[in-house]
Amino acid sequence: MSELAGMIQRAQTARKELIASTVRLAPEDHSFIEALAEQLAVTRQDLMQQLIKTGISEATKLMKLDEGEPETAPASHFHILNTNKRHSVEDHERMLAEGIAAAFYGEWKFNIDRIQKNDVVFLYENGRGIVAYGKGTGKTLKAEHQGNADECHYQVLSDFKVLDQTAARRGDQEDPRPYCRFSEDDVGSPDGQKILDRISKQ
Repeated sequence: MSELAGMIQRAQTARKELIASTVRLAPEDHSFIEALAEQLAVTRQDLMQQLIKTGISEATKLMKLDEGEPETAPASHFHILNTNKRHSVEDHERMLAEGIAAAFYGEWKFNIDRIQKNDVVFLYENGRGIVAYGKGTGKTLKAEHQGNADECHYQVLSDFKVLDQTAARRGDQEDPRPYCRFSEDDVGSPDGQKILDRISKQ
């Protein structure tokens, strides 16, 4: 009997801690709650309390997001972009000066569209190695190139950093060709992180 008495006492205590509140429901909502309570073999009051708790929890999460609570950032991808200095010194210098990742003409320009927000982009110069890096915005812009409309696709890179010549050479000591083909290509996350760790220490 002591166990039963304890259950009754706990139930009574819980009820005393509750505040009575009247909620008016649409007929269809009322019918849904009745049917669900019957299916789950619980009282309507217990079910409504749980539904309200769930709603409060979701509303609290949304409010915290609105207040700027940091979200878990998605995993970054890595890209190596050959600046193709041999074809155009001007384009190469513009990428370094303006902190952009750009590609031109044909299928090459559409590779820029694959760069998502916070993806790490390495700029690679033939004969030197990685000369700069930054993070994509995920927003591809278009511009004319040598008089041809929209033949340049580019993204402005955030946290952009140009490496000095010594750092660039060090970054190229390990032959990077196994990581990719050096043409607006993806780099596997482990290898990309290794490259980033190495050059960011310079």
